[in-house]
Amino acid sequence: MRPFIRRLRRFPSPLPLLFIIGATVAVILWGRGYRPDFKGNTLKSTGLLSATSDPIGAQVYIEGKLKTATNNPINLDPGWYTVKIAQEGYIPWEKKLRLQGEVVTRTDAFLFPTSPSLSPLTNTGILSPLLSPDGTKIAYVIPQRNDGITSKKAGLWVYELAEKTLGFNRDPRQLQIYDPAFNFSQSTFSWSPDSTQLMVSNGKSIRLYNVARVGDFADITFSANSIKRDWDDTKQLKLKQQLAAFKQPIIDIATSSARVIALSPDETKILYEATGTATIAQVLIPPLIGTNPTEEARSIEPGKIYVYDSKEDRNYFLLDKNELIQTKGSPTPSPKTKKSTTSSTPELSILSSELSIYWFPTNRHLVMGLAGKIDIIEYDRTNWVTVYSGPFKDGFIAPYPSGSRIIILTNLNPDASTLPNLYTVNLR
Repeated sequence: MRPFIRRLRRFPSPLPLLFIIGATVAVILWGRGYRPDFKGNTLKSTGLLSATSDPIGAQVYIEGKLKTATNNPINLDPGWYTVKIAQEGYIPWEKKLRLQGEVVTRTDAFLFPTSPSLSPLTNTGILSPLLSPDGTKIAYVIPQRNDGITSKKAGLWVYELAEKTLGFNRDPRQLQIYDPAFNFSQSTFSWSPDSTQLMVSNGKSIRLYNVARVGDFADITFSANSIKRDWDDTKQLKLKQQLAAFKQPIIDIATSSARVIALSPDETKILYEATGTATIAQVLIPPLIGTNPTEEARSIEPGKIYVYDSKEDRNYFLLDKNELIQTKGSPTPSPKTKKSTTSSTPELSILSSELSIYWFPTNRHLVMGLAGKIDIIEYDRTNWVTVYSGPFKDGFIAPYPSGSRIIILTNLNPDASTLPNLYTVNLR
């Protein structure tokens, strides 16, 4: 008997091992969203809401009740919730979200100030501002006038939309001083697809400027048409290369039933106008869980503008083209407007910029120039807000690559000057 007891004592107690296993299981269940239900004496599955914001530290309201601050995840029972993210001095963000058990629902709110400030970028009066295709430069003209100050600055200029350290702006560069033989004030401008060259035509002769070097230009009057064709071919090739990253059903829609307006900066979303009736097939089967719950529109109709999100394989109606074109003295679209609901590849085409609609650097927002105001809307047609209400010229809008501001062309003091200037609408 004693030898048997001695052999038994050699084996360790199973209690520590059972405790480790139990603790591990508890941690796993907790991480997957399970919480104790004391009323039912059981475990229940919850969903995790991960809400972030810019600026950080905003308040998170669930069904109108303050629950936490952004960057602090919160567990909620499965279901639909109205989530509002708010911070003093900013327009609140609000969306209807669906939480699912054991699923993390992520949302990131970019808050826009209720009273953005304006800052002048130019003060001499300018003409013909033109944003480069990559959104990093603005070409413009300071006209020749009969005063000692502006005459020294008259000519062709380029402003780079890049910030130095501490948020200071780069100084604009004068590409060409005033040239009596070439009237910049009456000229038209075109950027090269890579934003490194600027074509300037005064109606009689045409110059091609290298924007990296001051005064570096060539007379291309007799070769301009050939260069323009090369630029058009380059644009088409670039668009085809960008669309090649999408699934074939989406490429078919983009080449046969739509005109691409622009891809988002990260090239994961397509802003487009439908030119024909079509239905977008599902390319992610089964659909991803925890995706954007906003109602989508898989059937598209001509004349309507949509956004397709390739990451989640979802397509959203944005607005009717006819609504957006009404920018001069006509009613502007409202956020409450109701939704409407191959072997050969046709040539791709890019919609002109007459609509005054641009991607915002967040990749989630679009900037629109409307009658007397600038609105920003999320790509799924939610959180439609006005960030600037006031005069601006020619529908000119240039979002800063950092998202910290928007550049407009306006004249805030017509009595002092007949020419407008570039101003920034400061969002950060």
